[in-house]
Amino acid sequence: MELIVSILKVLHVVTAVLMAWPFYALVAVNNRARLGPPLGDRVDTYMESIIKNRTIPCFVFQATALITGLTLILLRGVGLGVLVTNAVLGAKFLLLLLIAAVLFYVHFTLQPAIDRSFAAAGGSTMTKDLAAQIQTLRLRRKRLASVCLFAVLTMVMLGVQVWAPFPGWLTAVLVAAIAAFTWRAYTSVTPYGWA
Repeated sequence: MELIVSILKVLHVVTAVLMAWPFYALVAVNNRARLGPPLGDRVDTYMESIIKNRTIPCFVFQATALITGLTLILLRGVGLGVLVTNAVLGAKFLLLLLIAAVLFYVHFTLQPAIDRSFAAAGGSTMTKDLAAQIQTLRLRRKRLASVCLFAVLTMVMLGVQVWAPFPGWLTAVLVAAIAAFTWRAYTSVTPYGWA
């Protein structure tokens, strides 16, 4: 049983690492913005292809995190009620649901709207109205990627303290640091990593 728990822990942590996609998406879109017009060129096609093809793997990673996390809880013999009684586990669970809801919205609503807008251009020169519509949709997707990045990093930080919580002040400081890093990733290409 101990071997199974160890394997589940590793799988759970590796899954959390693989859920870091929102950071790389932000780096990609921030680099694309630095290129400037024209909208709808080969760079856009390439970038849109990468972004929309990452949603299914993200759903798989989220499901893996959910299944391994719940299995680890059950194997500890504490029952799923711990999601209510243990604030850290409850927060991790709610953040995972938030990420899943955001990804669901992006995959089934936002990305198809972006794709339809590019298709409306039909490979010709894009009108200003259509370009503005695409930019608005992309900005919404970028903001949602930032929400996901913040949630994933917060979940990882909370995961470290599931059974041995940090002092409240330290958790607050770490959440503030995560928020600052998320803002930095949202507004820049983070050329020096953390710095």
